[in-house]
Amino acid sequence: MADATELKNMVRLGTVMSVDKDKMTARVKFKDKGGITSSPLQILKHPVYVVPAMESGSEGQTAEKELEYDVQGVTKKIKHYHEAYITPWVPSVNDMVLCIMMADGDGDGFIVGEV
Repeated sequence: MADATELKNMVRLGTVMSVDKDKMTARVKFKDKGGITSSPLQILKHPVYVVPAMESGSEGQTAEKELEYDVQGVTKKIKHYHEAYITPWVPSVNDMVLCIMMADGDGDGFIVGEV
C-alpha cells in the first residue's frame, strides 16, 4: 500500500505553462516541488467541448435538435438550430490542472483535467 509521500508524488496540482494542441500535451509547473516544470504531459481524452461559434472565432457547424412537447394531449414538434464549434478540450496557459505522475520517477504523467 502506498504511503502519503508516494501519493503526493503521484497526484499533483500544477499550473499550465505551455500547451501543444497538435500533440495534446502540456508542460505544468509544480509549486510544491520547488517550482519545477514538467516535461510534456499527455492530456487525457475527454468528451468534445462545444463552444458557441461566435465565441470560438471559427466558423461553426449548424446543430439541429427537434424537441417534442405534449400540450393538452397534442404532440407539438419544434426544431431548434444554432451554430456551434466542436473541439477537444485542452487546458489554457495559467489553468490549474490535476496531474497523475508515473511512479517510476522519470517525470512522465497525464493531465486529468482542470481544477
